[in-house]
Amino acid sequence: MSINVEILGGSLMVQHYVEEIGKPDHLQLVSNSDVFTATGRTKIGVIWDLAVRKMDDETCEFTNTVQSCFTPELTNFLAQQGIPVDLFRAGRKPISEAHNHQETPMFAKSIERHALRQG
Repeated sequence: MSINVEILGGSLMVQHYVEEIGKPDHLQLVSNSDVFTATGRTKIGVIWDLAVRKMDDETCEFTNTVQSCFTPELTNFLAQQGIPVDLFRAGRKPISEAHNHQETPMFAKSIERHALRQG
């Protein structure tokens, strides 16, 4: 298990990642994450998928995908506040995409440093 704590879109998230796939070129982690918002606490599912594909002898393609999933707790949390699921999804998407766009180059650089040390 890996625990990641960060603020995303103004909400504190505690992600409890468990490995689903663990291969040298593909890592998939799944979390039933705690989310602390101004209006209370809930849970959101997160699937984090990282993959590396060899392009040629000198180049690899790195893919970093994060998918959020509704949990029963999140659906109830939103319903209690009168927030439609589609509105929540639309508001969260640009925040998640910006966060992923910011972190992906750093993950790639870290993997590159590790690979070069091994070589």
